[in-house]
Amino acid sequence: MEFYTKYKTFIILGLVSGLVFALIMAGWDSYKEQPFSALKFGLHFVFFGAFNGYMSYRKHKKTNS
Repeated sequence: MEFYTKYKTFIILGLVSGLVFALIMAGWDSYKEQPFSALKFGLHFVFFGAFNGYMSYRKHKKTNS
């Protein structure tokens, strides 16, 4: 349980940023009249969210060291 409380902010940040990015990219695909792809949406959500969460953690760790 300590892991969750210690990294809760970074997990939430990753989930929110991944969701926002995936929604923006889905909107862009819709604008370009491409069909919606659940796989593409999921990959954008997971990979961008994980990347942003990890980079935020690294920055926080670096500034507080």
